[in-house]
Amino acid sequence: MRGRLEQFGLGTVLSFLDLERRSGQLLVVDRDKIGRAWLRGGQVLSARIEGSRRVNRAAIYELLSWTSGWFAFTQEELPSAVDEIGTPTTLLLVDAARRSDEAAALAC
Repeated sequence: MRGRLEQFGLGTVLSFLDLERRSGQLLVVDRDKIGRAWLRGGQVLSARIEGSRRVNRAAIYELLSWTSGWFAFTQEELPSAVDEIGTPTTLLLVDAARRSDEAAALAC
């Protein structure tokens, strides 16, 4: 599965992968920035942004803020991958939305 972030935001993509209980790697690219998230059964296990110290939750929060670029999901089993986030994808997305709302309120 692949597409443009302008058409399908990363939150929508992660929700779909969670609903479908997919496992694999999600690659997200915005110009010169590259991020990756690994999922098992729809749950985000870990995430990284190349050249950044942001990992896991912080990386997901940043990736969710990207509004342009593209994504590609490669389905694969990840039986030995460690769950470094420990939160269901839905709760992760709710927390990201809350953080975004709080940041917008502070900017006003």
